[in-house]
Amino acid sequence: MDGNRRYAKDNSISIAAGYLAGAKALVKILDTCFDCGVNVISLYAFSLENFNRPKEQVDVLMKLLEGTLGEMGENDPLVKKHNLRIRVLGRLELLEDHVLRAISKTINATKDNRGKIVNICVAYTGRDEIASAIRETVAGSGFPSKITAKSLTENMFMGFPPLDLLIRTSGVYRLSDFMLWQCHQDTDIEVVAMNWPDFGRWDIGLILLRWQSINRALAYV
Repeated sequence: MDGNRRYAKDNSISIAAGYLAGAKALVKILDTCFDCGVNVISLYAFSLENFNRPKEQVDVLMKLLEGTLGEMGENDPLVKKHNLRIRVLGRLELLEDHVLRAISKTINATKDNRGKIVNICVAYTGRDEIASAIRETVAGSGFPSKITAKSLTENMFMGFPPLDLLIRTSGVYRLSDFMLWQCHQDTDIEVVAMNWPDFGRWDIGLILLRWQSINRALAYV
């Protein structure tokens, strides 16, 4: 979800307003993806590296995260429509207590839902996820020889099948340390020039239709 600050600059609004516009765009994107048949969506909300930003920017992001999660409880229209389960993944122990309370409330409110799933990655990097999985695997088995691709996958934060489609907004051609383990030889990467708040239903719909048509064609090769 890249390009919120660029959007703010381009539209002569505050950074906080740019991030708020991004949060509003997220609801429409999630709804469209789920309507198109997507079952699991993983979002890169806040990197471990983002802690190096100026404190006022970090505070804005944490406040927005707290507010957004606070709204996505069991009575949220999007949650009810898609029977949505929300998971928040990453080094959550690095977050402040008021943010953790909002996370815990939302996770508990949606944990029994069996519909669509949203993974929100906070205080996260792909390298840290891999390092954590190695530690968990060794701690669980006691033998380095037990470290296999399968055992590491089982100890990843995500705990889900490999990534099919990765979408990066703002025209930046890099992964930025996101879901490095889950990317594989069949992962399609789509780079979109527009900033995240400008990314809408039509844009994501076209990407999904194109991806589905390509994969249907490959199935008959």
